[in-house]
Amino acid sequence: MSIVINGEQIGATEAASLVRMLCHDAEEMAGQFHNMNRSVKFRANWPDEYLFAQAEWKNFVEAVRLMYAKRLGDPKCPPAEARKMHLAMVLQTMAEQGAEKDPRIQLAPGTQQFEGDRFENKKIIEQFGKQSNTFKDLLLGSARYH
Repeated sequence: MSIVINGEQIGATEAASLVRMLCHDAEEMAGQFHNMNRSVKFRANWPDEYLFAQAEWKNFVEAVRLMYAKRLGDPKCPPAEARKMHLAMVLQTMAEQGAEKDPRIQLAPGTQQFEGDRFENKKIIEQFGKQSNTFKDLLLGSARYH
């Protein structure tokens, strides 16, 4: 089985590899997000960078697409790398066609949401506390009071 993109036949194995590349880069960006200035509550909910990246990578797909587009516009980008990024973007777009729009907020480097904000982190603590709000912690917390 193959997919034709711009007159080029892409095998299913290569197509899957290219989509995995884009997803992996989104996971990497999620890891960068995790390492930024996050609130104590965020850290309580997501202490492990890798678990966060595996669970939340879809919030960073658009940022990866923008990164690829920027690199594609760079004349110093090697043609083989440019081909891979272009095909990954096309394949990811094709995979989304006909599917319901993903409602996740897309986060990108260089934005306040991505970088984090000390004032916002302080407000989160004031309004919501420092404790984790995972189901397990909520369940254990409610068991203590009964």
